Amino acid sequence: MRILTTLLMALVSVGVWSGCAAAQEKLEPIQKVEIGDNCELRVNGKPFLPIAVWLQDPKNFPAVREANINVVGGYYWSKDEDSGLGGTKSVSEYGAKVWEAGFYFVASHMVDHLGSADDLKALPGLLAWIHDDEPDLPRTETDANVAPGKQMKVNAGTPFARIVDGVNHSWTVLQPLAGGEFTIVPKEPVTVVSLAVWPTISEGLAVAKEMEFLGDGKLLLKVTLENKKGQQKFSLPEPATFKELTVKVLSEYPGAQGWGSISEVEGFDAEGRNLLLSKPRTVPKMTVEEVARDYQLIKQTDPSRPVMMNLTAKFMKERQEYADEAKQAMYPGYIAHCDLVGFDIYPVYGYNMPNKIYWVADGVTELRALAGPKKPVYAWIETNRGSPWIKDYSKQIDVRPEYTRAEVWMALIRGATGIAYFTHAWQPEYTQFAPKGEMLKELARLNAQLTRLAPAILAPAAKAKVAMTLSDDMACHVKATELDGALYIFAQNIDLGADAAKMKQGQDITPRGGKATITVEGLKAGATIEVVDEGRTITADDGSFSDEFKPLAEHVYKMVR
Repeated sequence: MRILTTLLMALVSVGVWSGCAAAQEKLEPIQKVEIGDNCELRVNGKPFLPIAVWLQDPKNFPAVREANINVVGGYYWSKDEDSGLGGTKSVSEYGAKVWEAGFYFVASHMVDHLGSADDLKALPGLLAWIHDDEPDLPRTETDANVAPGKQMKVNAGTPFARIVDGVNHSWTVLQPLAGGEFTIVPKEPVTVVSLAVWPTISEGLAVAKEMEFLGDGKLLLKVTLENKKGQQKFSLPEPATFKELTVKVLSEYPGAQGWGSISEVEGFDAEGRNLLLSKPRTVPKMTVEEVARDYQLIKQTDPSRPVMMNLTAKFMKERQEYADEAKQAMYPGYIAHCDLVGFDIYPVYGYNMPNKIYWVADGVTELRALAGPKKPVYAWIETNRGSPWIKDYSKQIDVRPEYTRAEVWMALIRGATGIAYFTHAWQPEYTQFAPKGEMLKELARLNAQLTRLAPAILAPAAKAKVAMTLSDDMACHVKATELDGALYIFAQNIDLGADAAKMKQGQDITPRGGKATITVEGLKAGATIEVVDEGRTITADDGSFSDEFKPLAEHVYKMVR
């Protein structure tokens, strides 16, 4: 028994017994952080694959450690001694706790607000800095100035600016309706010859009936609306010029509810132009100039460490939040002002669409092209359900371990040199580290494997041409590197099933398995190919070899040439 135990311990220590996730090795204090020729991070001269999580209370650190994660980013602040933070009051104190727990630390750039930059730079585990999260996050901006009367109850979900946004199928809640009022303030004085209202009609709601319009406090028009949908336009007795227009609802067509709504108010000049129109526009949270300013400040504070940036997936061709012209103006500028760039996309957690997990692969490919050949790219990967965006928790599809594993390998094979996991959940209750059970077990196994294979994953691209095909033209991809005289091939089946493209939100996928042919330039018949971590070998044919791939499966091959 003692001999068997000794043998098993030896197998685990060299990473051969792949059924068990080996304990994470203690990280070295950081002396130097560089970016290598293969877009990899190098810590103290050695290739390092970041496997990160974001914004964690230290009470979660044991579970994070169990998952074989090696980097904690962001900053979780509290003065509460009972919170598990030990009364952490600054980012440097938090960073010290991160290091004590066995992780490298990625610090917020807001050192002026959160602590001493010198204290942060002295931390033995400070890996990098990071920009404010998602500078490209879209927000709506408008020049509209529409102020509700003091007596109005404002519904944040239907802002008063909608009354002049030009969208006649949106609406603004007026509560109360009869006796309600609001004031529209154009950017500059306007002269109009007619006014129009678009009342909204909905079962059970009251509808505006009598209304009056005052320009700079002077009555311009009093009208009676019909109880029907659509534009109702009224000519003024004479052209009116005003700086602000106050609209009052004097009476209503009663409804079951004590409130109603209005879609639009318009004011037309003699040429028929709506001078009250103020269309909203989509703009990013931060401009390129603001990001550039922050980057310069960080580099002035600490030129010795890289600066990370996390983007949304709005740069992708499949996303339409920004016009192509806006993307071309924004994203190269953002990426120029960081040293590593990542992005987040959560097909299952965020959209309830497992049939879109390929977004991770496509996103890395597109971001890799934007970043250029020298800048590292990393990807955020989903790990659990509990999204705040899908309101009915019971209808959220589980983020299965095989989905997370597939997304990780998609990212790495497409060129990511870092992985980060999004582990937060808002339902059924808020937690910062939601993975449990089989997911936590799989994260531990997968991350231990990635850490062990990191030198090969981050090695130079293979000189020999390598290609992969799957039976029935199923989707697949491959990456090949060379390390210490060995060729490593990372191959993956990414087929989501014949009907995946037709699936709607909330439907699960049935990915397919198949037989792959992998061609390798110069491969000789009879050569032995090791299937890493699977305890088997394959004998090559002339120029190729074959293997079976289960749904969403990956294999890692090694051959000495």
